[in-house]
Amino acid sequence: MTKLLRGLGVAVVSMVLFTNGVHAESEFDAAMVPIVAEYLKIQKALAADRIDGVEAGAEAMAMAAEKLDPKSAPEAHVDHYKEIPQKLTAACAKLKAAGDIDSTRSAFKELSKPVSIWVSMAKPAGKSVMYCPMAKAGWVQQGTEVANPYYGTEMLGCGSKVGGAEE
Repeated sequence: MTKLLRGLGVAVVSMVLFTNGVHAESEFDAAMVPIVAEYLKIQKALAADRIDGVEAGAEAMAMAAEKLDPKSAPEAHVDHYKEIPQKLTAACAKLKAAGDIDSTRSAFKELSKPVSIWVSMAKPAGKSVMYCPMAKAGWVQQGTEVANPYYGTEMLGCGSKVGGAEE
């Protein structure tokens, strides 16, 4: 009975994730979905030269990162994902401490690294890994139309897609 319920739980999680544009292949992938959702809110805010909601988003991501278990990732990804929880937690702490847009953008660079690793490997639908040569940094965003969080409205279109899901 327990195996049946566990199997049903996995099926339900897979259906929910598939409807959110991600077909999760592991518990790790499932746990990354809410982290990326909060991350994308921050990316959009920075692209619009805003920092409202960043502290709350960083707190939510830090709490979710505590539940990440790289051993629950697909076997081929375990080594690539092993440092993601710690890197997310450290970057979220810097984001929460940032008080202005410049320090928020600096902390966002650090946050973008582990999120970009996951998106590059898991390839969730609609998510793109972007890179800005001016900022010498990457980020993840929804879609492929560049929305640079490091320069915001000053240079919103600076950057290009370097990874993520195929469109």
